[in-house]
Amino acid sequence: MKTIIYKLPSGDLASRRLAISERHKLEGHLRLGERVRLDLSDVLSLSESYSDEIFGVLVVKLGADAVLSNVKIEKASPAILKSIARVILRRSNEVAAFRNKADGSKGCDVGVWASA
Repeated sequence: MKTIIYKLPSGDLASRRLAISERHKLEGHLRLGERVRLDLSDVLSLSESYSDEIFGVLVVKLGADAVLSNVKIEKASPAILKSIARVILRRSNEVAAFRNKADGSKGCDVGVWASA
């Protein structure tokens, strides 16, 4: 399995809109079966919305196990790592709750999560 190094932009990352393009790039690598070493060395801060747009949406689309197994975060501050961990945990719990609800009732559309 090929591993690529991907570097997020430098500075204070806060815009969900800007995070979308970064997520699309990361998602493309992951869908090709590549592992990603995500370099955050130049990131000063990461807003919850930016983190959610990248990591939270990847968890919803690909699953927490796939994200945790194939994305390695490097050179991030403890505060940034904590923010990312919170987002992954929250989205994992949401997906699990949705699946549990879907398993217990008919007619739930799991595709709703794919548009998140």
